[in-house]
Amino acid sequence: MSARIPWRHCASRPYAGRLLTRSATPRIPSPGPSLSKVLLFSQQHHHQQQQEPAHNPHRNEPPRQPRNPLLNPPASTRPPVLNVSDRSACKSTFEYIYQLGKGYLTFYKNGLQAVLANRRLLKDKLRKTPAADRPSIWKPHYVPKTFSRADWVLLWRVRHDMLRLPFFGLMIFVIGEFTALVVIYVNGVVPYTCRIPKQIYSGLREAEQRRRLAFDELEKQFPHGPLSPRLDAVVARKHILRSLHLSGLMWDRLGLTPPGMWQTKGRLRMAFLEGDDMNLIEDGGPMGLEPEELRIACAERGIDVLGKTEGDMRSMLGDWLRLTAAKDITERRRRMATLLLTRPENWPQKRDFPVPEWEL
Repeated sequence: MSARIPWRHCASRPYAGRLLTRSATPRIPSPGPSLSKVLLFSQQHHHQQQQEPAHNPHRNEPPRQPRNPLLNPPASTRPPVLNVSDRSACKSTFEYIYQLGKGYLTFYKNGLQAVLANRRLLKDKLRKTPAADRPSIWKPHYVPKTFSRADWVLLWRVRHDMLRLPFFGLMIFVIGEFTALVVIYVNGVVPYTCRIPKQIYSGLREAEQRRRLAFDELEKQFPHGPLSPRLDAVVARKHILRSLHLSGLMWDRLGLTPPGMWQTKGRLRMAFLEGDDMNLIEDGGPMGLEPEELRIACAERGIDVLGKTEGDMRSMLGDWLRLTAAKDITERRRRMATLLLTRPENWPQKRDFPVPEWEL
């Protein structure tokens, strides 16, 4: 039996036909009670982490095995390492500033090169994909049958970074090493591969603070949650744009959502998540994700990551997959809406929870 089959049936069987096109083994265990294993695996992993002693440099440890390549996109889709000189290693302030600027320029150069390298990887993949099965911006929900989760993420990250490449390249050309002083305030125009650690941390902190405020306002206005009589798709979309940090903070200050924001950002995020959920289940589940990819996947679904352990994040991502899995696309979207309108710590424990009648 394929090694990928047991995990994906911990969630559901909505994609059995697609799996069998990748696997020659038709024997599939029955679903039902095995649905809860998604959460169980995550909890066991977290429990194991708690029981393990602290890292001991004298303890012989086997080399860490690479994570599942079907799940994890190339490392080039994430920012490269930022190497900057330590202040104490420089003889003068001028030398320190010079080395600091040199380190940032090298980082940005590597990041820009990674964008182009990822584009070449994607082009190679698309060249091998049958013309009728290729993804299209006109059908953002469609996942090519030959795409793994890693391919799906590569596609969306290349699209994201290529849109930002011209403006950011001009910024580097004009202000050079001083770009690092500006990018924190213009996060949306920076390709992901060019985001410095401080920028990523600030973005996560800002997103989590904004999400808490958005839920505070939503719960005050609609105390009965997603099933509140007056809570409709329009209200839900506005909340999700804020809680997933998709719209700019300026719109919060103005107290409005610009026309077309949901169509350009909200629908695309939902399309990405639908395909990503499906491929996560088929290709091995959250246990196979690299820690950095795990953090990104959680943040994309509105799950807080700052101060959370790896086990916490795997458990929450497993909950998301378990609770949103459904064969019917309408049912799945309504399940996703329910979770996005509920704080993660208040998510239902069982799958038989009520969902709204409207869709996002």
